[in-house]
Amino acid sequence: MAAMKEAGPLAWANPASVHRAGRAARALLERARDQVAEAIGGRPAEIVFTSGGTEACAQGVLGLAGTLAPGCKVVTTGIEHPAVAAQLAQLAGLGVQVQPLPVRCGRPPSQAELAAVLTRDTALVAIQWVNHETGTLMPVSEYGQVCAAAGVPFFVDGTQALGKVPVQVADSGITALALAAHKLGGPSGAGALWVRRGHELASLLRGGGQERGRRAGTPDVLNLVGFGAACAEVSERLRRQPDVAALRDRLEARLGQWVGPAGGMQVNGYGGPRVGTVTNLSVPGCRGADLVVALDVEGVCAASGAACSSGLSEPSPVLRAMYPDDPGRATSALRLSFGLETLEDDEEIIATKVLDVCSRVARAGG
Repeated sequence: MAAMKEAGPLAWANPASVHRAGRAARALLERARDQVAEAIGGRPAEIVFTSGGTEACAQGVLGLAGTLAPGCKVVTTGIEHPAVAAQLAQLAGLGVQVQPLPVRCGRPPSQAELAAVLTRDTALVAIQWVNHETGTLMPVSEYGQVCAAAGVPFFVDGTQALGKVPVQVADSGITALALAAHKLGGPSGAGALWVRRGHELASLLRGGGQERGRRAGTPDVLNLVGFGAACAEVSERLRRQPDVAALRDRLEARLGQWVGPAGGMQVNGYGGPRVGTVTNLSVPGCRGADLVVALDVEGVCAASGAACSSGLSEPSPVLRAMYPDDPGRATSALRLSFGLETLEDDEEIIATKVLDVCSRVARAGG
């Protein structure tokens, strides 16, 4: 990335140092903070830089939860990313009640359903904005209204949202929002947690006083420069999202005509709100892992679940939660992602290869 290359000669220094090199690095860091804040309509002082989306999610959930007493309740969904689900499991192990709301067939819970489960013991609501496997879009602004009215902190995993949907935190009712650079075309290893001013945040990493005492450790200035530069291009990414969604829709229409020995393809999350950058298909009679391997041979990068869970044999917990009465959906899943670089010719090539691979794997017995 051009911004990182330009910053390279200056970004090596410790931005906490008071010498000239440190001040130069500090200027780069604060410019990146400004760019991230501007992309989401927040204040620079509300941005806590992290090593990526996972740390931002952990900091958001556990930092807002603080030291919850056993018996307190956290409300979430059954389709959260492992970066959030693992933190909630940790809280559950400490005696905190974790209550997942159902997201059946990709249809988000309503405002009324969320409001109905909030009690005086509810200490936190943690719900993702966009699902990492199906693209299911949650109405976080509506949830934010419910949480604000109830006085309950609201954490949102926004790592899959920024650049795909408009993100403006000021009047959203969100208390804390996790972000990741690599979901925007920025570098891996850079992330941020936006925390609304006036809310306490327990620090997970203790040591130096970096990030206003909210996250100890010397920041990776060069990667954060890349993060800021990617955030500066969010408006352009949003402008082009309809074109990406149109490519996804055309691919789904072509693949939807395929019928194998065990039936036709099913689009997971179809019928509910989705972003246009991902399609998740279940191919009856085929194992998702077999499809991924066969497509890789053909030069098509695909997945059968979350990318961070690749290599695991367990079926997707997201699809098991969305389709509890149809376990085959999870075992036969194939996920394809789309970006600004995906062209119409790519869609035609991918469709042809996916159709061929599905037919071969189905004939071979899955």
